[in-house]
Amino acid sequence: MILYKYREDNENTEKIFTDKKVWLSNALGLNDPFECSIQEIAKDWINNKILESKQGHISGFVHSAQMSINKRSDFYGLTPKQTKEYLKKFLKRDFGHQYESSRDFITRKTGRITSNPNNTYMNFDKQLNEVGIFSLSETSLDQLMWSHYGGNSKGIALGFEVKKGNKLANKDHCLKVNYSDILPKHNPDGFLVQVDFMATGENIQRICFNDPTLQLAIATKPTCWSYEREWRYVEEKSGLYNYPGKLKEIVFGLNCKQDVRQKYLKLISNHLPENIEIYEITNEPNTNQINRKKLPLAGAVL
Repeated sequence: MILYKYREDNENTEKIFTDKKVWLSNALGLNDPFECSIQEIAKDWINNKILESKQGHISGFVHSAQMSINKRSDFYGLTPKQTKEYLKKFLKRDFGHQYESSRDFITRKTGRITSNPNNTYMNFDKQLNEVGIFSLSETSLDQLMWSHYGGNSKGIALGFEVKKGNKLANKDHCLKVNYSDILPKHNPDGFLVQVDFMATGENIQRICFNDPTLQLAIATKPTCWSYEREWRYVEEKSGLYNYPGKLKEIVFGLNCKQDVRQKYLKLISNHLPENIEIYEITNEPNTNQINRKKLPLAGAVL
């Protein structure tokens, strides 16, 4: 299987040959920004988890205070008598004030910031928007794709091989786009989460990159984009990465000029000595459809 990247003829396209790297853009750099977010997909689940976390925090705080009173030991520097008075006032507060005051109490007494579950789930959307994406297509014969991404057919398409052992054959790094006008469904079992512990005592939770809901959020687009037949090579962060698969084909657009062809053929010769197949887009006789024709490398420059 070959997946294609349509490109205009420009300096950044030339760098794909000279540097042998591809640029993975984040969501803000795409022309089709995410239509959904983790907050939207898992709204009810997140709200329940935030409530559970806050309830657990308050219960643990109260339990620790009561244990200190029973054992006649200090509670964050308070004597048992002071703790008893503090706890009496604390329990009269409403849920929200209990949560905020207990976090503030711990920070004042220890200098340690306890994790806020609201921030945890906001971080999930930040994580989603930091994902690096390299969009590819199953076909090199789509006229709209040539028009939108191939410089009005004056550019080229690069064909990357999907083969066992490379990133394009890795289901965690190459996602087939799901076209739907309905938000993805959240896994009822929740997210696969990893926790990073900070020196301040705070912990930062991140969704594992292979989490099914995260992958659905990355790779779901409205049905109006279905003509693209898109796959997405993804990494956790945007930036430059090595080819996700061997560069196997170069396809010249229908209106790609001869000097542009010569430039890329020279780049291939100088930087990619591996066997690369060369094609050109052609008109189907007596139709408004396109096809492609294979060219021998030596005869590609006409």
